[in-house]
Amino acid sequence: MKFNWGTGIALVYGLFALTMIAVVIRSRSYDPGLVQKDYYNLDLNYQDHLEKKQNAALLKSGLKIGYDAVKQVIRVQFPTETGQPDGFIKCYRPSTVKDDMRLKIQTGPEGQMEIPAAQLPAGLWRLEVDWRASGIQYFNEAIVTVTHA
Repeated sequence: MKFNWGTGIALVYGLFALTMIAVVIRSRSYDPGLVQKDYYNLDLNYQDHLEKKQNAALLKSGLKIGYDAVKQVIRVQFPTETGQPDGFIKCYRPSTVKDDMRLKIQTGPEGQMEIPAAQLPAGLWRLEVDWRASGIQYFNEAIVTVTHA
């Protein structure tokens, strides 16, 4: 068989078609892992979310979130001026959905909650605190980087 321009063009188009088929098959097996499963509902209720953030910004001493690498805990300190908080803390990793968790707020008498981080995978974590105190709703978010020694 003689190799000429027509054969070369046919081989290039054939190789291109096979590559495109392989890319489509590979992309179908990839799970993008959306960060928020209910993003449409969140968009519809954005005004309520914005009001919660504004309420949190008006507090004299805001919510404090920090990571203690020695004790392997994430500390969430609620302001004492608002009273006993009630709500949920959503901990999620932007890199994967499988590690996400939702915790009910349970504080001690000093208004502090500790989240054990020893079993959490190391890396970047986003904390979304959706809470209510004295009939007012608040929302705070923070980024925490969990490290293990």
